Amino acid sequence: MSDISFIRSIISLCRQSLSGNKIAIKSAEDQMSLLVKSDTSETELKIALIFKIILSPQAISAPENSLTDDELSGLKLASSDVQLWAAIFLKNYIRSNFDTSESFGGATDSTRRIIKSFLIICTLNRDMLGISTPIASQLESTLLMISDRDFPESMEHVMLLISYCHLSDINPLVLVETLTTRLQTQLTQRGGVNLVNTNMTTNSSFNRVVTESQTNYDLKYADYLINHVKNYVNLSRSIASYNNILNSNNIMEISRCYFDFFNALVDGVKNMCCLTNSVTLKDLEMNKFVQSVSFLFCQSTLNTHTANPVSQSYEVDCNPSDSLFYFDDRNLFNEPKLFQYGPNVPELGVNQHNVQLLLSQSMFVNESSLNKSYYKTKLSSFNLFMNLMKKYKTRTYDNDTLCELKIILTLSDVHLLYLYKYFIYKFTQFYNFYKSMKGTLTSNFIVPLILDLLEFIRQVIKIFVYVHSIDLPESFEDNAQLYFSGIINLLQFNDQQVLQNDTRGTILKMKVAFLKLLKYYAERYQEVFHPFVFTCIEDVVKLCRTTTQDSSEDKLCCAALDFLAAASSTHWGSSPTASARSNPFMNNAFLAEIIQTIIVPNIGFRECDLMLLDDCPVEFVQREMDTNSCSSRRFSSITFLKKLVSSIGQVCQQIIAQVATNVASSNDYKLKELYLQLIMCINFNESSGEFNINNYFNKYLKNEFVLLAQAQLTQEKRLIILAIIKYIITFHNLFNEIDIVELIPYLVLYLNNSHEAVRSFSAEALSRVLAKVRLHKPKLKTCILQALDNLLTLMKNGGRAGNEFYSKCTMKIFLYLREDVRESGMLMIEIVISLIKMVTDNPVNPAYNHYLFESLSILLRLNLQTQSFGMGQPLEKIEESLIPILAMIIQQEMHPFIPYSLQVLCIMLKFANKASTTYLQLLNHLLTLETWKVSIANAQGNIKLLVCYFEKHTIFEGEINKNMEKILNIFHFCLVHRKLSKHSLELINGIIRFLPLTYYVSFLKSIVTVLLTYIHNNKTGDVLVDVITTVSLLTVYLHLHKYEMSLIDILESIQSGITGSFLQMVYLPNLKKTLNMEAKRVHAVAIAKMATSTNVQTNNELLMMLMEGLDDLISGENVKLDTPKDVLHPDNMDEIDKVEINFDVSYVRLQAANDGKKLLDRNINAEDVIKDLLAPISGVMKRNLPMSGRFTSVLSLIR
Repeated sequence: MSDISFIRSIISLCRQSLSGNKIAIKSAEDQMSLLVKSDTSETELKIALIFKIILSPQAISAPENSLTDDELSGLKLASSDVQLWAAIFLKNYIRSNFDTSESFGGATDSTRRIIKSFLIICTLNRDMLGISTPIASQLESTLLMISDRDFPESMEHVMLLISYCHLSDINPLVLVETLTTRLQTQLTQRGGVNLVNTNMTTNSSFNRVVTESQTNYDLKYADYLINHVKNYVNLSRSIASYNNILNSNNIMEISRCYFDFFNALVDGVKNMCCLTNSVTLKDLEMNKFVQSVSFLFCQSTLNTHTANPVSQSYEVDCNPSDSLFYFDDRNLFNEPKLFQYGPNVPELGVNQHNVQLLLSQSMFVNESSLNKSYYKTKLSSFNLFMNLMKKYKTRTYDNDTLCELKIILTLSDVHLLYLYKYFIYKFTQFYNFYKSMKGTLTSNFIVPLILDLLEFIRQVIKIFVYVHSIDLPESFEDNAQLYFSGIINLLQFNDQQVLQNDTRGTILKMKVAFLKLLKYYAERYQEVFHPFVFTCIEDVVKLCRTTTQDSSEDKLCCAALDFLAAASSTHWGSSPTASARSNPFMNNAFLAEIIQTIIVPNIGFRECDLMLLDDCPVEFVQREMDTNSCSSRRFSSITFLKKLVSSIGQVCQQIIAQVATNVASSNDYKLKELYLQLIMCINFNESSGEFNINNYFNKYLKNEFVLLAQAQLTQEKRLIILAIIKYIITFHNLFNEIDIVELIPYLVLYLNNSHEAVRSFSAEALSRVLAKVRLHKPKLKTCILQALDNLLTLMKNGGRAGNEFYSKCTMKIFLYLREDVRESGMLMIEIVISLIKMVTDNPVNPAYNHYLFESLSILLRLNLQTQSFGMGQPLEKIEESLIPILAMIIQQEMHPFIPYSLQVLCIMLKFANKASTTYLQLLNHLLTLETWKVSIANAQGNIKLLVCYFEKHTIFEGEINKNMEKILNIFHFCLVHRKLSKHSLELINGIIRFLPLTYYVSFLKSIVTVLLTYIHNNKTGDVLVDVITTVSLLTVYLHLHKYEMSLIDILESIQSGITGSFLQMVYLPNLKKTLNMEAKRVHAVAIAKMATSTNVQTNNELLMMLMEGLDDLISGENVKLDTPKDVLHPDNMDEIDKVEINFDVSYVRLQAANDGKKLLDRNINAEDVIKDLLAPISGVMKRNLPMSGRFTSVLSLIR
């Protein structure tokens, strides 16, 4: 297909996507994917042509353009809507193809590099290229999706491009020349030749001097970075020239020039991609990377020449900094005469020198004097760096993350310090100048510039917030005084005129960022924070006092309260500063004032809360039960008070208990509710002194709770009832059993209340207390059955949105009633199925849906576990009702429900005793690789179901046996898929754990080879620990199956002599990272087996290392298998909702479907197996291991 035909096809399909017809859109997307992937050799060209569509200027598709479509290379119809759809398609293409290995049809490395390079250039030059905001947002979000995996390892150069080519005012030619000279200097010092005038990209003399030895990799890496900068500088020239043409608004000239420009852009992209063939970051050890950066971007002296208009002279200030990274006021001000004070003014853009202007009140500066786009342009580029860093907000602390942050901060910490200092200084300077002009007609023109400065400070702080969520950066610690003094001063900034002009909320957002950073210091980095913490506490308290009740300030108030909560929970000694200040929280008057002026005003219901109560009662209850992720003043205040109570409990308890008693008999319902909430914040227990939970309830709350159970409630009375029920929920474990039995009938009555919030609270309370009264079922049975009937009626009439408090309580009632529910036969199962059908079309509430499927799973197990005794419903009857709805969910790709459906199928399959047509068809569906490719989100459920087939291998023997190669191919696909690697190991573990060895014995060598290849390609990461667990599991089951070859024998058959290095460098280091107790048992047995190998016994050092590993695993641990908890057991009722559920992921585990399968068969006693294995080598062990010290646990296992 020619280029123009391809472009026309893509544009036509994009236009089809604009139809709004779901089927047409899906068809268009599928056809576009086929067009791009139909000939993989041309994929890169096709990707470039898609970018050609996306970047085409609007002049090309303008009606006034008289050029033909042929003259415009098929772009005549490339409207902004078409370009947006092309950008969306590109994102979907990446989502579908970047995580899949190339060997399974994923994108090639070269395709990935081309797309990434285009996206980097487009995102950094969105305004210069004339890309509209919606399209630019799509491209940036696509780049950020890629960066989640690739930044910084293969995207560290982006930081250099942002810093030196977009932020710094250094002349690009000077930049390249200086970097080249620095590399030349290093090369000369190591005996190299002069390379300054040569082409560094393809220089053969460089390659001769710099050998492939790792010792010189830092030089080759420096060359790689320079070439990135050089290529981008050249590309930037083309972009600037093209931008000038765009600004001319000459349609014909723009149309003609676009194609030449795009060709130059493609050349730049190709050059950027070719650079990856040299030494890149992934080829370097960390010390070589640091060494390379230290000489290439060395910290030297930056001379700042400050023009003083009063003295009409320059003052020179010399500071250690990056001499290539600076801002120059000659680009900010449009008046050259402001800087003409003598002959020795440095040239603009040179190395080591920049010029700043000292503003004075006597100066005349007006709107035309300033380049208003100066900071905005830089902000646009710096924003990308902030967004790249956002991924660390949710990352966990581990070696990989620390390594990434080391790379990022090595390249950026000096720049971040410069930016912070510069913008604090500029803000102070411009704000003082603004204040001196206040009241004049021209003063307002400075406000947007002040807001730009504050936005830059906000973004710098946000980056630090993301870094501090992982670790304390050394550069911040070394400059703590500078950073904290700026934060403390700006927290109090409250200029009303500037605030009124701050339509984007920059100042509020900046303060919120400050407070989030301070919170990290209060929680994690107390030693560094100690000299500043008391000032910060007092200043944040002042900030809270000045915060209004306006909803626009909610985030600021919440952030302030969250910081105070964190600060109050730390025991601070006297301040180490000279003033020796004491902790303000230790001052009772200060504490009382905080409770009265900050906590109490924010902990009560506001007007917006009461509106939410009536308009969105379920969301109101979610917030009250803290199951909603939204932050609010009320819950930040509750958290703060709870932290105060936990650290300064006695004082708070005395204040609040006394107040609560005083207002208990008050008729002011709002006040009563408020102080009930305060009581609930206190962690009272059965020995809380004078205040007794039971007595307070019986004396002040019970009568009202009982009398209002069937009354029509006013809003005031409704609030107090909600507070009383919340009191029951909060302290239900402290109530007497008999008191709870008496309360349950009234909770059931409240299920009939006319207001959904009251019904929801009652349902939640009922679900919490049922486990405590399980011994009183005969007495409560009728009442609970009535509650169940009420709940089912509410859910039937509740519509599609659903109420998760109803479905959760229903689930708990099923667990409570057990055999009484089973007696209803198929009726209850069919009712739940009908409720599921109601929500399949529009799954609004994931929590509601989850508890429906938990309820269904409980009913299935209650029936199927007893069907053999003639007590439950037979499987065939259940299948008849359930299979159609599950089939519909899977066939119609109802993604929110497919994982649940697969788990429900697992329950039924577990009790199957024959290979019915349904299960055989399902198995064939699972064994098709395309099933896994098109539905990555369902892979976890597919794996669980496939493992269930393995467990039932006796009735599916033929199908599994003949498809073993397909199964292992699916495992390989999942293992090399970025999002499925971890889950893939559940599949191979299921094969090893449940299938007879004869099923896969011929593939053993291939399995081990695939695992070794994965280990080789992935040196670090959490998945590697799980791979080692699989290696151990295979070792154990080869022994249990009494196979003639051990794992070590298989390793040696793959590569002779590999055992020692594998065990020492891979196996044992990752084994030590294992936290799971079950995996530790597997490792312990595996090591014992490995120790019996001749290869190990002849290597005393290796034997000692294995025994050390074994001793670490079993010291203080019980290697015997424990019995997993079954949520269906009456004693484990509370376990089913103790697990935190994350509905943001594609697979949510059903607790009722989780039968607690272990890696090892429950009949295997790991300790006995280890003893049996070690018995034959006891003599060797006694000779080589010291009888005392660290090997005590191992030696105790020798028979």
